[in-house]
Amino acid sequence: MKTVIRVPTEQFAFVEQEFDREMTPEAVIEAYNALQKAYKGGSGLSTKEFNACLDQYLKDGTGETEKFYAMDKEQQRVFQEIKKSLNRIKVK
Repeated sequence: MKTVIRVPTEQFAFVEQEFDREMTPEAVIEAYNALQKAYKGGSGLSTKEFNACLDQYLKDGTGETEKFYAMDKEQQRVFQEIKKSLNRIKVK
């Protein structure tokens, strides 16, 4: 059985890696993370770029999709939590 891993790169694009062997779920996740890290080039946005994205979003509620996908998982999580918080505040 083959295992195929796809990492999104753009809205309708992805990079793919195919393995000719069956893999455990843990090995698939590890391979996915390694492929994603190789594509993204490491550790996400610099602190300066990340802060600029947050400032822009807090200022006018906009942001660049490309910047969001360049963030690492932790930066994306923080950004999403801030977006949710602002939406909750707007509702009140």
